[in-house]
Amino acid sequence: MSTATITVHQRSTGLPGAIASEWTKLWTVRSSWLNLIAGLGLTGLLGIQFGFSTAYENSHRPQGDLPGQSAVGGVGVSVVLILQVVVAAFAMLPVTSEYSSGSIRSTVQWTPVRRDVVLAKAAVLTPVLFLYGLMVGLLAAVSGGLAMGHWADWDAATLAVDVLSIAAYLTLTGLFTAGIAFLIRSTAGTLTAAFLLLMMIPLMLGQSSIRALVWFAALLPGGAGQNFLSGSTDPLSPTLSLVVLVLWAVGGLWAGSKVLKKRDV
Repeated sequence: MSTATITVHQRSTGLPGAIASEWTKLWTVRSSWLNLIAGLGLTGLLGIQFGFSTAYENSHRPQGDLPGQSAVGGVGVSVVLILQVVVAAFAMLPVTSEYSSGSIRSTVQWTPVRRDVVLAKAAVLTPVLFLYGLMVGLLAAVSGGLAMGHWADWDAATLAVDVLSIAAYLTLTGLFTAGIAFLIRSTAGTLTAAFLLLMMIPLMLGQSSIRALVWFAALLPGGAGQNFLSGSTDPLSPTLSLVVLVLWAVGGLWAGSKVLKKRDV
């Protein structure tokens, strides 16, 4: 009498397989598409609003005060400072949705090296967020420029710099948000943290007359982003502000990786 032995081999997908899986998951959930559609729709509306506002203000200046044209890329910057939380929500959903549904357990089973889970999500989000940022910046600039009419400055070099800066900013803040999503795990909690760090706290502290608070605001991701996009040199130069943004993005992903490695899912 012979005995048949069946051996089951458990195979890890590795980082390349994890990236392929994350790419598929990102585009097969309805929330990703809804966010993109809503984000771009809101971008167009805000661009038109800022464009008309600029045209109205320029047309109703006191007699003798003749303003010049306004760069259309500036409309994109103004829109992004409002819309950035929507893009942050897009970045966090691949993480928080898995925690809410419990599918994070399957994810870490197929990718036992938990660091690869974070790296795979970051690898997928980086080009997508950059393209999202390009579309947001360009759509806001075009819609705002058309609404401004003859007040619009369509200089191609300035527009390219503004749009690329917007894309870089949204990519870095999106990666930061994805990183802290592994720490917080809930959609509401992550979105609240992103709202505070990207918008509310930098806005409040940046207007303070206390210099230390202004510096603190500039070192937050939202404050660094405002300096970077506006080209302001006070208190940090755009280059240093970009470095701060990179550090926040890397730090968020690193912290998320450490927590995922130690915490039971």
